[in-house]
Amino acid sequence: MRVCLCAALLLAVPGFAKSKDFNPLFNGKTLAGWEALPGGDWQVEDGVIVGKGPKSEKRHGQLVSTKTYGNFILKLQFQALQGNSGVYFRVEKIDHAVAVKGFQAEVDAAGSSIGGLYETLGRAWVVQPKPALTASHYRMKEWNEMVVAAVGGDITVQVNGVETARLRDDPGLRSGHIALQLHGNQDMHVRYKDIRIRELPSDKQPVVLHEIHDRSRPLPPAAAPKPGAELDSKAPAGATVLFDGSNMDAWKSQWKLVDGSMQTAGKGDCTSTASFGDCRLHLEWRVTDPKRSGNSGVFLMSLFEVQVFNSHNNRTKIYADGQAAAIYGQYPPSANACREPGEWEYYDIDFTAPRFDANKQLVSPAVISVTHNGVLVQDKVVVTGPTSHYRRPFYPAGVETGPVRLQHHGDTLQYRNIWLLEK
Repeated sequence: MRVCLCAALLLAVPGFAKSKDFNPLFNGKTLAGWEALPGGDWQVEDGVIVGKGPKSEKRHGQLVSTKTYGNFILKLQFQALQGNSGVYFRVEKIDHAVAVKGFQAEVDAAGSSIGGLYETLGRAWVVQPKPALTASHYRMKEWNEMVVAAVGGDITVQVNGVETARLRDDPGLRSGHIALQLHGNQDMHVRYKDIRIRELPSDKQPVVLHEIHDRSRPLPPAAAPKPGAELDSKAPAGATVLFDGSNMDAWKSQWKLVDGSMQTAGKGDCTSTASFGDCRLHLEWRVTDPKRSGNSGVFLMSLFEVQVFNSHNNRTKIYADGQAAAIYGQYPPSANACREPGEWEYYDIDFTAPRFDANKQLVSPAVISVTHNGVLVQDKVVVTGPTSHYRRPFYPAGVETGPVRLQHHGDTLQYRNIWLLEK
């Protein structure tokens, strides 16, 4: 985790963090990049897109993006004050009173079916949330947050962090415009702001809908370490032993040998001289000073980080996706299996490397499972790409192997008994 802990805490504020991976679709000042189709009225007021229309207007007023989008994550805030609206995506413009054809994520001032999926001039309701689900999370006539992810035929909608619709392998349109709706034959008043999009390079790109270090994500529950986990730590036949306590010949670093362990020292990380792809990696680590956060990480292929942190009983406050055994910035562990600081922690990491075709296009993403002190806390999670601070970069084209890297973030940590079994 390449960031000072105190800085990370200051940046992790409620609401939508300004992730570097998202680009604004609305500049807060004008409707540049949008086209208002006949019907209703769209204006910008105090940094907000405001849509209004009278009941006498029969046409569905649409504010349509000039650009089309295929695979993406769309994030925005909406406030429905009167009438029925919606966030259209992957739609095509047509000569019709509705003006567009395709999916919309429902927005309604009355709270009806908020976040459901309706296919205009198609199948009508495809996913219609139950009223009880809407009532549990929709803030009537207040600002609400919506996330729409469209990757190939997979579509997910969230409202205020609650999943309201999900489709898999849907046969609908795979590319088109984004649009905001004013429903005809209704008195309309709706507001939108903070509209952002992250375009994805292909339908193989996995996504995480949560913002990086989202403080609303619950911390993992405590789980007792499995007794005897250390009994399974011996290197099996055929394993590549990277460190057995006797020397550091398999590593490039300024770290030092201390009582049969590799201890952080000098500047920089500790990187294996050999590169690996698919593997099972075993290692053990401990935080020597219980007052420190013990901030470090284990990087597969020098790209994908499994977090190392003093998380026992959440004694050091940090976001859920920065806990020990988190896939940093992506997936919190399902449980917190940390021992007391000063005790040895056991990681067994099962790693499947990404695959690329002859044109270096992603065919399948990396997959990671993590067993922490004998407790399975990451179960075949699909990695979005390399680890980076407040960013989720895409996969580097064609890279399928790389060294193991242990991070030095300023705290004193020790590592021992490191071996790797290639698959």
